[in-house]
Amino acid sequence: MPTSGGSFTWSNQRSDEEAILEKLYRVLCSPEWNILFPKVVAMLDITIGSDHALVIIHLQGLKKKYKKEFQLESKLLSEKDCTSTVKGNWESISQARDSHRFGSKLSIV
Repeated sequence: MPTSGGSFTWSNQRSDEEAILEKLYRVLCSPEWNILFPKVVAMLDITIGSDHALVIIHLQGLKKKYKKEFQLESKLLSEKDCTSTVKGNWESISQARDSHRFGSKLSIV
């Protein structure tokens, strides 16, 4: 079955030379089932507090979200503290989205 969102379903959560990434989980379906659900896709999603990726089956495919692309003007890079400010805000937004996504999934279960 087509998979989106990454290639690996498990990580030892280390970086550099110590990192181990494995594909422990695969999604299989019969040709008949695939005919019934031609848009089906499996999506790998991160989980907070776990070294395993969550595998979600979308029967109607993934809807594309079009957002305005973020652009940083090069002249701003010369401003004092620009790099640290952008980095700090970017990391806090990313963590908030991950927490919200995980919380939403838990409320469905």
